[in-house]
Amino acid sequence: MRESKGNSISKILKSIAPGTAIRDGLENILKARTGALLLVTDNVEVLKGVVDGRI
Repeated sequence: MRESKGNSISKILKSIAPGTAIRDGLENILKARTGALLLVTDNVEVLKGVVDGRI
């Protein structure tokens, strides 16, 4: 069953809440003032393509 838009947003907000690994990483990027490319996917092939330079 497909998730509703509200459930998707709720899931995203929970993943970036204070104390989560993603939030800690984002805060470190902001503190370093260097910027970053963030890729959020559950598709391993997409991730491999980016790592191999096939953006």
